[in-house]
Amino acid sequence: MLLRRASLGVLLVLLCSGHSALAEDVHWSLSTSINYSSGDYGTGRDTALFYIPFTLGVAPTDRLRLSLTIPYIEQDSQTVVVTSSGVAVRKGKERELATSPRSVTRSESGVGDVLLKGQYVLLEEKAIIPEVSPYLKVKFPTADEDRGLGTGEFDETLGIDVSKSLFERLVAYLTLAYTFVGSPPGESFADSFGWSVGAAYLLTNTLTVFSFLDGATAISPGQADPLEIRFGAEYRLTKAWKLTGSVGKGLSDGSPDFDLSAGVAFRF
Repeated sequence: MLLRRASLGVLLVLLCSGHSALAEDVHWSLSTSINYSSGDYGTGRDTALFYIPFTLGVAPTDRLRLSLTIPYIEQDSQTVVVTSSGVAVRKGKERELATSPRSVTRSESGVGDVLLKGQYVLLEEKAIIPEVSPYLKVKFPTADEDRGLGTGEFDETLGIDVSKSLFERLVAYLTLAYTFVGSPPGESFADSFGWSVGAAYLLTNTLTVFSFLDGATAISPGQADPLEIRFGAEYRLTKAWKLTGSVGKGLSDGSPDFDLSAGVAFRF
């Protein structure tokens, strides 16, 4: 409870400081994507999951970035649940799979958990110094937990993004994050430490390709630690519009077998 209040307080400060700094050069953005994944996460029952987030972002200054995400979720199994740190196995529902499979194999869809994120560029990139941007993200329990679309609990994530231009067209990225995961009644979810490392290469002035290796510690007891590799590309149609696409492959039972993503973003 204390952490939650502190997290909300920090985000409120960021929002207020961003509002006070609003100027003519403030940048807004709208983005969405369609994300499809499939895997059994070690449960013996495949779950097909559609996750479609709609994100409104604002950069009131060159260093401060704020975003609000409202997602739509559709899934065909109740054995897993989406958290702000990945997909967690619902042990109670996994046990029901052997005795009453119909109760855990029904499809559900609806609004997911709302995400509020604030990020600040603490260090700007220089000759030998990378860009360092800590962030705070809070997941609000707006999804219907009775239908398996969310945990019904708050999550708070403290993270940091690091990036550095290695050559004229190559940029390296590193993300470290720790998520305090809320446990719903009947579950004992663990907090999760996540990481991501990768690089992006500018092929042309409009086309960038990228690859990332993503990992985390497991949220559910007995679940394998997620590990996944992703490949993708970003194409800039105009100065304001860009398209992205990626494909991922799970390298452990804690990750989906594969996932696909396609998105569009508009900056104004």
